[in-house]
Amino acid sequence: MSIADRDAQRARVYRAEDAWGARLDAARRGAALATLGGSALVLPAERRLGSLEAAAGYCARVVALPEVVGVFGAVAPPELRTRRGVRSAHWEPPGTLALPVPQHGEPWALRETVLLHELAHHLAETTGRARGHRPPYPAAVLLLTRAVLGEEAELALRIEYGEHDVEVGGLE
Repeated sequence: MSIADRDAQRARVYRAEDAWGARLDAARRGAALATLGGSALVLPAERRLGSLEAAAGYCARVVALPEVVGVFGAVAPPELRTRRGVRSAHWEPPGTLALPVPQHGEPWALRETVLLHELAHHLAETTGRARGHRPPYPAAVLLLTRAVLGEEAELALRIEYGEHDVEVGGLE
């Protein structure tokens, strides 16, 4: 792999999204406000889904949202499959999300932050807009976040990207 092929900001994207996800999780547990970049925000509670089938329905609804279709065009929803191992989720070509769904314990990957991350890969890679976590991939995550979770959640993620030196790019 050449240096040009390396996904240099991958770790920064994950750190920013982990911090953002923790804030949404705190909102789910009842935190009234999150303070980010000097602003107090009311963040939405992140949805958690109970099955791979429910996650597939969620993904289909997200890729069909007018805001998403307006930028990416009509993109078929990804296939979802159970991934062996429980430590990570990933997108694989030509259009599959592989998600760990443990038999026991919490299915951590069946939550909005993970699904939006993987859906951004699906949309960006399927349409040739981005590869890996390079710009404008983070812009795709921000678009999905705004479309699904709202402006406050998008602002919170944008602040986390900024604090972790994530280059966002644009989808125009």
